[in-house]
Amino acid sequence: MSLPKVKIIINNDQLGQSAQTADSICGLIVTGVTVAGAGNVTIGNAYKLTSLKDAEAIGIVAAGSNDYPHKQIKDFYSEALTGATLWIMLVASTVTMEDMVDKDLAFGPTLLDAAQGTIRYLGVSRKSAAGITVANGVDEDVDAAAVKAQVLAELYVSKYQNMQVLVDVKDFNGTEADLKDYKTASLNRVSGIICGTGGKNAAVGLFLGRKAATPVQRAAGRVRDGALPITTADLTDDTAIDGKEAVLGNISTKGYIVMYVVPGKSGYFFGKSHTFTEEDDDLNRVEKVAVIDKASLIAASVFSDNILEEIPLEETGKISPAIIGNWKADIERAINLQMTANGEISGVKATIDPDQDILGTSELTVTLQVLPVGYSETITIDLGFTTSLTD
Repeated sequence: MSLPKVKIIINNDQLGQSAQTADSICGLIVTGVTVAGAGNVTIGNAYKLTSLKDAEAIGIVAAGSNDYPHKQIKDFYSEALTGATLWIMLVASTVTMEDMVDKDLAFGPTLLDAAQGTIRYLGVSRKSAAGITVANGVDEDVDAAAVKAQVLAELYVSKYQNMQVLVDVKDFNGTEADLKDYKTASLNRVSGIICGTGGKNAAVGLFLGRKAATPVQRAAGRVRDGALPITTADLTDDTAIDGKEAVLGNISTKGYIVMYVVPGKSGYFFGKSHTFTEEDDDLNRVEKVAVIDKASLIAASVFSDNILEEIPLEETGKISPAIIGNWKADIERAINLQMTANGEISGVKATIDPDQDILGTSELTVTLQVLPVGYSETITIDLGFTTSLTD
């Protein structure tokens, strides 16, 4: 028999289609090595950083054996800035991304548990090396990791430690037609980035840094937030993205996060923050997952006060309207104060059916409808000449 609890069921078919906060804590599991000496980094251990200097203080330095994790962490802090929390774990070069996110191995779960359920975005990246097997146009480890990442994320959601996973879409073979179409998948807590700043790994740290620096509803590619702090942008076949607008568009359509050039703007920007799921899934973007996660955790916090609470009933056996009114007001107020007031959603509505058989089931069902913000992913401008500017 289970313990009393608040059970959150996330509906993902209802739409039809800054400073770091507790909603944007990130974690990173990345290839590296143990550094000898007291206080230095050891593979398999979890560490909490708040700056690049914190990483360097434990032996993760540039131009050394941990140059690769140093680069990913440096990228993170180029966006998130000093003070932002980043939980990290270095793992041996033999550890695959599939291993990193396996719920039964001591990598992802160890890092998530060390952070006590505060990590909302977990990035994984295995340093590219010779000997990989290519499948679907990239390292076969990418798809294997994506599948297990969804399982890991769902496990932690069930523990009220909501999170999502960003996978390094590494070692692209350069043929877009070979890429798997993740818009036919159902991995809505997993995303993958296929662009970086050189080499055959993606800029996982950079994307995490952008998410750490922005509110939950914010798209990583929002142009008004400015270009990325990079001077080059490549696909993970180590070729520049410049002049590849059509290719990047096709890759994005298959559900991958790319970088691109915005006409009339200097620098590079992230494209759409796809998750590996169908477009008619409400959780088809990283930011939409983050929004629903925040609302879900607020709801769990509010209603946990009412676990095993006595519920007065009418003579008819229905729940008292006064109780319903109070509970609706409590949850709507909490979400409006913590989200609507911050521009993270447009509004929320709670509904509680008074006819529920709470005597027979001891279960109360509350329906929460969150009205999200919209996104101008495509702007169409009808432009032409006219013979007169008068009406």
